[in-house]
Amino acid sequence: MPKLFVIDDRDQTVEMVHRHLPQFETVTRCDRNIPCQVCEERDRGCPLKCAHDYREAAEALSTQKQLPDLVVLDLHFALPEDRLLPEDKTGIEGKRGMEEIRRTQGLLILERLRRDYPNLPVVLLTTTDAEFDRPKDPLIYFCENEVVDSRTLAAEITRALELQSAAQEGPVFWGKSPAMGALRRQIAVLSRSPLPVLIEGETGTGKSFLAEQVLHPRSGAKGPLVVTDLSTIPTTLLPAHLFGARRGSYTGSVEDQPGVFEQAHNGTLFLDEIGNLDADLQRQLLLVLERGTVTRLGDVRARPAAPRLVAATNLDLEALVREGRFRQDLYMRLNPATRLRVPALRERPEDLPDLVRFAFLDALRAEQLRPLVRAYLARYPTPDDFVEENDAVVFGKPQASRARRDAFTVFLSKTALRRLVAHTWPGNHRELKLLAFNALVHALAQHLDAESAPHERAPAVLAIPDAVIESLLGNGETKAARPLISAASALNELGRRVEVTLKSGHSFADISADVERQYLVALFEAMEGDLDRMAAELFGAGASRRKVHLRMNQLGLRLRELRGAQA
Repeated sequence: MPKLFVIDDRDQTVEMVHRHLPQFETVTRCDRNIPCQVCEERDRGCPLKCAHDYREAAEALSTQKQLPDLVVLDLHFALPEDRLLPEDKTGIEGKRGMEEIRRTQGLLILERLRRDYPNLPVVLLTTTDAEFDRPKDPLIYFCENEVVDSRTLAAEITRALELQSAAQEGPVFWGKSPAMGALRRQIAVLSRSPLPVLIEGETGTGKSFLAEQVLHPRSGAKGPLVVTDLSTIPTTLLPAHLFGARRGSYTGSVEDQPGVFEQAHNGTLFLDEIGNLDADLQRQLLLVLERGTVTRLGDVRARPAAPRLVAATNLDLEALVREGRFRQDLYMRLNPATRLRVPALRERPEDLPDLVRFAFLDALRAEQLRPLVRAYLARYPTPDDFVEENDAVVFGKPQASRARRDAFTVFLSKTALRRLVAHTWPGNHRELKLLAFNALVHALAQHLDAESAPHERAPAVLAIPDAVIESLLGNGETKAARPLISAASALNELGRRVEVTLKSGHSFADISADVERQYLVALFEAMEGDLDRMAAELFGAGASRRKVHLRMNQLGLRLRELRGAQA
């Protein structure tokens, strides 16, 4: 449930939320761990339901472990002078000046909030005729109405939260695959939880990107994000790096050094490759997580260190636990019941065309590629309205009619696209980004090496030859590397994954029948020819095998032939 923090000189706004907006929870200034709506003190004139000035707001926010999802802030504050910002009022002239301060007090509070909590979204309550310079900040929203009613306020809060949620996901392409959809839903639930998060996935799938660009921004943590790749730090230096060291505690330690746990206090600590920790460091890590404090090497004083831990690994920690190479208690502390699994690229074939397009556009704008891009634009005719944000990737033959006149157009043949989709991508996103970068370098260099520039052409048409894609992917991989039958046995929580080859046909019915035929053959192989098991998987427990047998006959699949092929 989203948490709101109301800053208003009166309790009218917070009471409106309590009575009419049960979909939101409010952050109060009291220490009672019960909702305001059911507290017996609420109707007794409780002064702690919201913040009535900036001092009360700053004090309340400083005591919260997590920031609220959104602040609802009034514009006008009818308060005594000593409770108004700014603290120094020597430059304010007379009653008129003080009244102006009251009318726009919300803007002064907003300025302090942006300074102290730059990632905290704010809905400012104002009227349509209020005259003031509206701050141009994507995290500031305006609820404008003569009299703010619950419906208008709820609509503006919901819109602000939706926009904020989308912005906090960073440049993530979620795509259409079920696995990414499940990951996105899990992140939406877990992002605000204080519990540790374990991210699993192959090398290059984007585990650190999700931690840095999605989980931390959406956590509401007041502290910083600290990133540590445990695979890059020598084992002898890891204790000092993680937990800190006192001056003189080891050779070369010339000053007190806080560890990453202290640095990330009240923030997020991302530990990449956590499976690389040895047994002793695992024990020390477990103690820090349990106590919320850390003691530097050579010191005796415990210091507060309670970051939200996000750990990542490309290893199977559960298997390491069974082998005795990873502590069972630490594994349970890392919250395996809600671990996140980032799917590999080969599990997202439906997303690959868009991912290929994104990778080429991202590489085209990379800083390392700018010298070649500038040289190309200097040599070939370039219009004055050239804008790199309009760059495009087109799948098909290079054609001037399909190229943009105001930006780069990268052409990849459909043959090359099919080759990219069929690739197994052992390096995942990292491999895809490197391929796109190298392909563009080759294309730009090839054009720049040409003896002369054409007189008329689209300003920036880059055709990536099929041979370049083949060379970068490597010719060793064959279609046999991704067999149909092995894909049929891939069963996960989302269902069974089966790879099919889409063939052209005379009608959609022909194409659909061929796809269904391939699926049933793959399922037959996975179930070792047991029609009862096939029926149960397709239609649920107790389903009749006759239904499966009949459909196979209709599609021309004969059991005798299939079993003969198995034998």
